[in-house]
Amino acid sequence: MLLNRCKRVAGSAGMAYNRLERDFVIRTLDILHNYKGPYGVTLLINCLLGLIVLPTEKNFEGILEEKGIQLADLGISSSELQSWGKIEEQKRTIMKFVHCLRNSIAHIRVESFDKDGEIKSLCFSDKSGFKAVFSIERMKEIVEKLANIYID
Repeated sequence: MLLNRCKRVAGSAGMAYNRLERDFVIRTLDILHNYKGPYGVTLLINCLLGLIVLPTEKNFEGILEEKGIQLADLGISSSELQSWGKIEEQKRTIMKFVHCLRNSIAHIRVESFDKDGEIKSLCFSDKSGFKAVFSIERMKEIVEKLANIYID
């Protein structure tokens, strides 16, 4: 993998990765927690994408199974996850949820809702009919829960 070959030497512009996937998740959470600029929602979407793509490609499903993590563990309400669309009930898992979020972002099917010029919530959808709407604070909580599942 290209990122693995691009390790930086301590003292240069960045720090070397010890374990790319785990370090990436930890550093992404750190960036998300410490960013104070005007583009927090953009950063949140970028972090979400990174946190669902990299770990998912590195056996996230196996980690979820090993730890017994279910979709209910994210605490998502039916008012937030509004529709699974065409997705069969037995396939409505945490991995399918993550996959739908990934599809939504990758295919630019994210809408923002604002109040007085400030983004308050995001709607994620995909062509299967999946639709989920989260406040920015809830989205941050979900991102943190997904990240912590991977690194704990």
